[in-house]
Amino acid sequence: MIEYNERVCSPSVVTSAARAIDGAISRLVQGVNASSWNPAAEADRFRGIREKTLTVLSEVNTEQAMWSPRPGVWSIAQIADHLLLTEEMYREQFERLLEMGREGRNTSIEISLSEVDVGLVMVPREIVPFFELPLKMFNLFVPHVVRETFVRYPLLAALNPKASAPREVLSLDKLREDLAVSLEATEYFFRTPMPHNIHDLTINHPIMGNNSIPQLFRIVMAHEERHQAQMADLRANANFPKVSREPMNAADLLGGRGY
Repeated sequence: MIEYNERVCSPSVVTSAARAIDGAISRLVQGVNASSWNPAAEADRFRGIREKTLTVLSEVNTEQAMWSPRPGVWSIAQIADHLLLTEEMYREQFERLLEMGREGRNTSIEISLSEVDVGLVMVPREIVPFFELPLKMFNLFVPHVVRETFVRYPLLAALNPKASAPREVLSLDKLREDLAVSLEATEYFFRTPMPHNIHDLTINHPIMGNNSIPQLFRIVMAHEERHQAQMADLRANANFPKVSREPMNAADLLGGRGY
């Protein structure tokens, strides 16, 4: 569980200026839709992305799901577990932030590198915390569209936080079930009433930057799409196990749960 440092005071002048610049750049790049947000529509979009993940898991058997081309490369099952743990981690942050929003406070959650230790390849994790303050200041002025792009495409090799590292013992059937259940929980969250100041409630992380719930949810979706491409690469590998099986329809996985 993440231990939150809640900042109750108003945003600093620097933070406010950074978010104003971010909004202006986002509108310039993405158009007027950059500032609009429809929680139900975003939940529907996430469902479409998750259904693609479930489709992959419905088309492979255990041997294929657990296969890795070499040590250090995640299997399809490990990627799926990472997606599940990442979704749960961020949904917990969303729920906490929304609770504060309902209380009428203009707050942000500060998450340190020791709590969510996102890192960069070639930079030892032990060193990164020493750059926490400079990274936080730098990322204040990195536009959201840039952060989302770096998550969506492997432009920089990053290290996932330990909290979202795949577990050692995995069951393909359990992964399918847990991903479907987690989807339901995320959809339920985004279909609940949101506070009027939703765009002012932020989660601040030295590397991930300062994001509102809508911004961070888009990053979560970009993250899953990125890993879906990795799953496709694994299946396209010449050494991927060619074991035939009766494919399972992903719609059945969801439909059977009454979604």
